[in-house]
Amino acid sequence: MAFGAVAIGLFLLGSRQTQLVRQTPHWTVMLNGVLLASFILCFLQAIQTLSLTLAIMLVYLAPACAALIAHFWFKERLTVFSLAMILLAFFGFVLLQDLSSSQSGQFSAGFGYALGSLLTYCAFLLLNKKVPASEHRLNSTFYQLLVGACCALPFMLQQNAPSAAQWPWLIAAGLFPGALALWCAVQALTHLPARVYGTLAYAEPLVVVLCAWWLFSEPLSLRQALGVSLIILAGIAQTAGAGTAAKRPVVQA
Repeated sequence: MAFGAVAIGLFLLGSRQTQLVRQTPHWTVMLNGVLLASFILCFLQAIQTLSLTLAIMLVYLAPACAALIAHFWFKERLTVFSLAMILLAFFGFVLLQDLSSSQSGQFSAGFGYALGSLLTYCAFLLLNKKVPASEHRLNSTFYQLLVGACCALPFMLQQNAPSAAQWPWLIAAGLFPGALALWCAVQALTHLPARVYGTLAYAEPLVVVLCAWWLFSEPLSLRQALGVSLIILAGIAQTAGAGTAAKRPVVQA
């Protein structure tokens, strides 16, 4: 997060837009920085005891939860089809559960952290839609990363310093999934309904699941593979359905 903030700061300096940094950010931007740090820290703890596949698919229930909340909070109407796809994603989540290891203390702790990352990511998606349109997106991204880095700093000070071999990976993480990805997410959330943004983002867990199997040799049972497939299928179907003619809302309130 700190590398991401520095990257955006250098970009603003090079493009002579430093006035954006001097603008006082909206309170929602500051709170989103806290949520961003909470999401990342919880997710990093979750993958210490859970498989990468289970952890990422738990997190990606957040778009479905956000779509349900946005139906009432932002009046982004859910259709019968959208609701069916959300329920399909939740059914896929049930199939993902590894009941044989769910009794261990480590699994329970990891599941708790994954649930924390789910909730904070859901709140992050929703609150970014409340950021006023007058807030410049580069300013919003810079301050979210900066606040997130400050929140994570006390936890970092308890760790050993990164090795020389880790620094290139840290810098790359700051530039790409940090600065660039967050800026794209903030831009997308500004222009898209929560359900469309969330379902488009299902390309990420698909890549993660494949990499976990290919690069890290993480086992994936047939039942869990079906659960992953249902969650991703629900996301793709919602995205495809978003471009069709509007259907009758489920709830009018």
